[in-house]
Amino acid sequence: MKISMTQSTCALILASSLIVSAPVTRADSHGEGEPAPVTAAEFEPGTYVQKAVTMLEGQMGEAADKRVPKKLLKAAKCVAIFPQIGQVGLGIGGKFGRGMVSCRGEDGSFGAPLFTRLSSLTFGAQIGAQQVSLLMLIMSDKGLDTLLNGKPIVGAEAGISAGPVGREAGVDLDVFLQSPIVSYSRSQGLFAGAVLEGAVIFRAKQVNKELYGDFETTDELLFKRQEVPERVRALGEALDKYTES
Repeated sequence: MKISMTQSTCALILASSLIVSAPVTRADSHGEGEPAPVTAAEFEPGTYVQKAVTMLEGQMGEAADKRVPKKLLKAAKCVAIFPQIGQVGLGIGGKFGRGMVSCRGEDGSFGAPLFTRLSSLTFGAQIGAQQVSLLMLIMSDKGLDTLLNGKPIVGAEAGISAGPVGREAGVDLDVFLQSPIVSYSRSQGLFAGAVLEGAVIFRAKQVNKELYGDFETTDELLFKRQEVPERVRALGEALDKYTES
């Protein structure tokens, strides 16, 4: 495929902007590092929670043969939602998005969402742009570590499976119960390649600190925190609703 001078120029401009904005990371346990800090006011966590709830409701409100199987959702240790991931590519591309992870606490209910940021710089045969919504069922500690260890995600090594849909999906759901991560995505536009391949997910450290105050570890926030600010409470409530017996 021939690429015009205009396309080449666009690619160079895109590459320059992505390289300048590419994060300098600190690969700490459970994604303690992050790109340039962003405040809660800039991140708008309440807005992203509402987007996540809307996405979850849409996914679970589908016809029975298209929705996420309730058995899988009920078995998930944590749920990660990225309401909007932007992808753009013309030989050189990038992925950027904001999302959150909510896990089951000691009482079995979903707790405080940990706010995160996703980014990557990609090279290769890719043309186009799209917006992607991503829902991930995290089935094990390995799956959580894969997402939040501050390292690029490699699909085959990460054990990420594309999730089945429907009560009668025609597959053995027990196979997916053994997967570290079961993912669902929706997209519009043109783009080739896996959504998460090569991406790094960082904890939005400043956002979480402003919302929750000081906490020693990510696990403390995800699994033990009792108080959840009202403006971000809706996600846990929605997840609890869809995992009720």
